[in-house]
Amino acid sequence: MKLLGFAWKNVRNNPIRAGLTLLGVSVAVFVFCFFQSMQHTMSAVVAKAGADNNLVVMKEHTW
Repeated sequence: MKLLGFAWKNVRNNPIRAGLTLLGVSVAVFVFCFFQSMQHTMSAVVAKAGADNNLVVMKEHTW
């Protein structure tokens, strides 16, 4: 409980620093989630596009 009181005291004494820290953590979490979703979406798109392509090769001469 002492740690929580110490943290609350620092938040009250330095509200700008606390706000900037919270903003930085929020931006970092948002960026991480955004790029994870982009990676997942791109993997799904590539997998779907790869499943639709078939290549048929016929040999002209077989001997």
